[in-house]
Amino acid sequence: MIKLLLLFVLLLLTALARFLVFDAFEPLMFAMIFLFPVASLVIFIISKKFANKERNYQPPKITGWSFYNIQKSLMIKKPLFYGDVKVGYVKRYFPHQWQYVLSDIIGFNWYLNLEIEIDQDIYNVQWYREKWFTNQDQWRIYKNGEQIGTAYTRINLKNTTKLKEAIEFQVGGEVYHTSASTVTSMISLTHNETLLGTLKRNHIMSNVQVIDIQKTQPEQVVALIVHSYYFKNN
Repeated sequence: MIKLLLLFVLLLLTALARFLVFDAFEPLMFAMIFLFPVASLVIFIISKKFANKERNYQPPKITGWSFYNIQKSLMIKKPLFYGDVKVGYVKRYFPHQWQYVLSDIIGFNWYLNLEIEIDQDIYNVQWYREKWFTNQDQWRIYKNGEQIGTAYTRINLKNTTKLKEAIEFQVGGEVYHTSASTVTSMISLTHNETLLGTLKRNHIMSNVQVIDIQKTQPEQVVALIVHSYYFKNN
């Protein structure tokens, strides 16, 4: 959406410069340039409709965790359910507006910050990088303002060639790993190579995200949601 508006401005300035310098004016070119803001407006309207669907989501006979995630342009609170009971929400946010603009240009997994409420506890997942010239992303994980862990992507040649996504989480003295194939929607969470839970779509054409994990392990739910937003939300 923002990318289209930036392209509109750049192309419009280019066309105006061409007219001023070379006295060349092509009506068809100007008409095509103005399609960019129209397309941006259409995307905004569609995103608002999808955002309303996310806000009004009710689980379709799902017994575990679930939330509806179909659009990424509007930063809204997406209700999080356990069974048919709303237990919190998932919300992506940017501390500064310029970060939102830049992420739309670079890619929506850049500068990923999440606020997740589960049973009135607020989990804040804050992005950071110790080294700027690296392909690894890192996060500090807070619960009600107190840091409880960290996470970082495991992007390397081996995982890339195998089309494997991976994040390592260190929470409460325990180490967890989330992993998934790039070409599938299911994400697995493991501890000492033991499968603890999964996140996947309700069915292949659905945008309902279903999390199969114990009700007493909200930190593990947070880990799966982080992986989903970082790798599967582009």
